[in-house]
Amino acid sequence: MVSRRTILKASIATGAVVAFSGSIAGLSAFAQNSPRIRRSLHDMALDDPDLSTYRDFVGMMLAKDQKDPVSWLQYSLMHGKYRGNYRYCPHGDWYFLPWHREFVLMYENAARTLTGNDSFAMPYWDWTVDRVMPKAFTDETYNGKANPLYVKGRTLNTNDWPLSDDWVSQAVLDSKVFDETNFQFFGTSKNPDQDNLDMSWVVKGGGVQGFLEGTPHNLIHNAIGAYMPSAGSPRDPIFMMHHGNIDRIWAVWNALGRSNTGNMSQTDQTLWLDMNFKNNYLSPTGQTYSATPANLQSTLELGYTYPDLPAPDNLSSDPVRDAKLLSLLAAGSKSDKLDVLRVLPAANTEAATLSKPLVKSVRFSSAMSNQVALTAPADAAEVFVIIREMDVGPNVSSVRVFVNAETLTSKTPNSDPHFAGEIGILSHPESSDGEHSGHHKAPPTALIDLTDTLRTLAKKSMLKGDNISVQLIPVLRNGMKDGNDAKVIPAVIEIVVI
Repeated sequence: MVSRRTILKASIATGAVVAFSGSIAGLSAFAQNSPRIRRSLHDMALDDPDLSTYRDFVGMMLAKDQKDPVSWLQYSLMHGKYRGNYRYCPHGDWYFLPWHREFVLMYENAARTLTGNDSFAMPYWDWTVDRVMPKAFTDETYNGKANPLYVKGRTLNTNDWPLSDDWVSQAVLDSKVFDETNFQFFGTSKNPDQDNLDMSWVVKGGGVQGFLEGTPHNLIHNAIGAYMPSAGSPRDPIFMMHHGNIDRIWAVWNALGRSNTGNMSQTDQTLWLDMNFKNNYLSPTGQTYSATPANLQSTLELGYTYPDLPAPDNLSSDPVRDAKLLSLLAAGSKSDKLDVLRVLPAANTEAATLSKPLVKSVRFSSAMSNQVALTAPADAAEVFVIIREMDVGPNVSSVRVFVNAETLTSKTPNSDPHFAGEIGILSHPESSDGEHSGHHKAPPTALIDLTDTLRTLAKKSMLKGDNISVQLIPVLRNGMKDGNDAKVIPAVIEIVVI
């Protein structure tokens, strides 16, 4: 097989730093000689200047008339409506990371303006280190007064806490996020039908979610509960801390030497970089403004950075492997002419339920089974499952994926050696709600890498015969007791060997 990686060069931008673009109508330019440092909430004192500024800002925004454009509710509605639909926010496509980078920056600059603290930098919640929500957000009061960072109704006393290793551990992030060298596998892939720069593509979804969006991002939203699983998630102040960490992970990925546009065709570069998020954001004066991914590539050029960013690691990519996998994601079940081994691309109508997992089994040749089971990555095949267009019941929070688990039940833990991954499902209501309606996301599609799980089973002599079975089982949303609607029906399940 061709080596997975070729040498990459670091893509961190250097040069003059501008904290915010003065081209936005009604917004004075912020400029400084060095970037603001966004710091972790870990061990941050409750009266730290940045945390205090954020607390004051949230309190000020909540105290305003919520019909005022510069208010907590109106800022959140640029993202979407609680118990309603998404407005401008992309999920399930390749605009997810750049759109949210500007969205968090929108709040950061509003906090700097409204509080008068021009040195403020948005903190972030590093959930790899801190597996429960930070105290600043869980205490109902602060200094004897109601705490603006507290939200009633969060589901923080469930089995999701503390956050588990298979969601957020450093080892999992290293293998599933930082070792990936292609942006569309690191983040989320392009909607395969996109062929122009119409802004409707931003909110359609239709791409294939990778680990970062589908697992830590989605699952932590759901674990927090209240506003967070919904389109109105920015109504919870923890949103900025969560997405600050997602943004930091992207910055770390770039600092390691990963290129956002590496191996993209010129057409795809144009479709990604030049998309106009037209009037998707609000300035501190309440005027709308726009942004493009092309202007959101470097945190330094946006005026901020994160501490302890790594040096390039010179990992290499495998353009042949990437091209095959990207072609598969793009073509789906529409093409039978891809240079990969694909099985089970037929349409599916069976449901995964709490009492009965959905099982799809395939038989490989002995030679292919041996190649899959090899423990040396340079010699072994990679195996993926693509679970396409999942019709998900309203009570489902996530879908867990297992391999060759003969006795699987809803009680089987993620620590089981057959566990391969978990896909978080955010709330996507279909009801109409005025100006914020009409952006119905495509049913979620996700990519799960089965390779490590299969190798682990082989090492334990638990991979017997030539069959590979993939099992799906849903997980109930927090607080739900009725599992009758807890079902997942994928349109297609494909097992792919590259």
